[in-house]
Amino acid sequence: MSGLIKPLTQRGRPGASSPRRRNPAINTNANTGGIICGSHNDSLFISSYHEDKKHKYRQQMKARAKKWFALGALGVVILVLVSSRSSSTSTSRDAAALRSSRTPSSKTKMEVSQKSPEIKNSPKVDEPKADEPPPPPKADEPPPPKCIPVANSIGDSHINAVVNIEKGADEFICGRKLPINLSDQSTWSTPHTPSLDPSSVPADNKEVVLLKKQDHFGSLGCQLNSFFHAYDVAYDAKLPLYITKDSWVLETLFPLFFGPSRSVEKNTELYSTIEETLGVKFVESEEVLKSGGMTVPNLPMNPTALFYTVTKNLKASEIRDRRDTILRKLFQYPSQYGAMNVCSTFQTLVGKEINKKYTVIHIADPAQKSYMSKLSQSTGEDHTAASEMRPDYVKNILQRLDMLEHDIYPVDSNENVDHDVHTRLLKDPDLASHIKCVKDEWSKHTGGNIYLAVMADVYLGNPLDQMSLWVARMRFALGMKNTFIFTEKKGDQ
Repeated sequence: MSGLIKPLTQRGRPGASSPRRRNPAINTNANTGGIICGSHNDSLFISSYHEDKKHKYRQQMKARAKKWFALGALGVVILVLVSSRSSSTSTSRDAAALRSSRTPSSKTKMEVSQKSPEIKNSPKVDEPKADEPPPPPKADEPPPPKCIPVANSIGDSHINAVVNIEKGADEFICGRKLPINLSDQSTWSTPHTPSLDPSSVPADNKEVVLLKKQDHFGSLGCQLNSFFHAYDVAYDAKLPLYITKDSWVLETLFPLFFGPSRSVEKNTELYSTIEETLGVKFVESEEVLKSGGMTVPNLPMNPTALFYTVTKNLKASEIRDRRDTILRKLFQYPSQYGAMNVCSTFQTLVGKEINKKYTVIHIADPAQKSYMSKLSQSTGEDHTAASEMRPDYVKNILQRLDMLEHDIYPVDSNENVDHDVHTRLLKDPDLASHIKCVKDEWSKHTGGNIYLAVMADVYLGNPLDQMSLWVARMRFALGMKNTFIFTEKKGDQ
């Protein structure tokens, strides 16, 4: 019984002279939490009364633990249900707010349509942020040159507002004064010449020349060639010109005139305006036309065939006068609606300085250089300098016009950029500081860049580029001066 009566202070302390003997009642393997003299386990000498008492105590503790566990689990379930309901309510509110932002009132819609396109064209998630540097170019690719607006078609996906067609100002385009009055024939440099002569069409005629829905041919410049050649075919055949409402012609014209497409209401007023302007007739479809007793002769009227069509009954001066007349009428209805209207690039660059002087340089696709020999043979002159746009050629012209100290905007006709030309211009010490950049959102805006070139104080065109040739024709029709395109370099001059 010595293990029970030995003082606590001595039970855990071994004797000084004899080794400590192990008490068989002590569980030395128990986790005592710091108790060094034994555990709370019963020894062999404790009576059964204490055994029963501790057994009941353990049962009570287990019952209490189960009770608290059940209450805790119930609390967790309640918390989850409350959180889920709160989250669901918040999500519903967010969804309602999102739907509300997507369906603004009529007043809000008009305000949104007039905002800058940066709001509608937010960068994708995987694109670099505005404050992050652009990724470095690949080792096997030259760094792209800067300041390269591209005049190729991007459609009019930024236009949301729908309005009725309205006539523009007769003496102004994009707020810039014209040398002529578009409605006053006495101010024109070439005479008013209708492209179609109604009097030459027999009264009992049942045939028409039809432009219907077909695939485009080539770039916008090529498409304009095909469209105007249709007038020549109709003139030669002495037949009226009809257009279906889904014709490729409208897709060609809308980025420049009567549109843009998504911004104008396709109603009777629009089609009547186009009919009067172009001297044509609209019809729903070829089937509707034929059901009315009209026939369509077998003529080369697809865009590809029209591009290569050459009239044999008109002189060059007659063709010029007819084209000028139509162009002057077209510019009375510029595509002036929506954020991406034809004046947007010009207004972005010049701001409130409407009369600011500037030059546009048109750079051709490098693949078009192969046509240089054929062009020179047809004109009898060497147009290499006008196509290569070397710095000395550009500076020679601008110095003579006292325009070397004003802004210069280079324009390309497609995305196949001639990097050599741009690099030479940007490296020239006299030109580099005057060549200005166009923001990315405007750089591929067809109508905007064409009108920027048409209204420029000086235009250095490229004789190898179809769109550049049309810009020159438009400028001539509008009385714009300082247009250089079939220029030939003489010696060092």
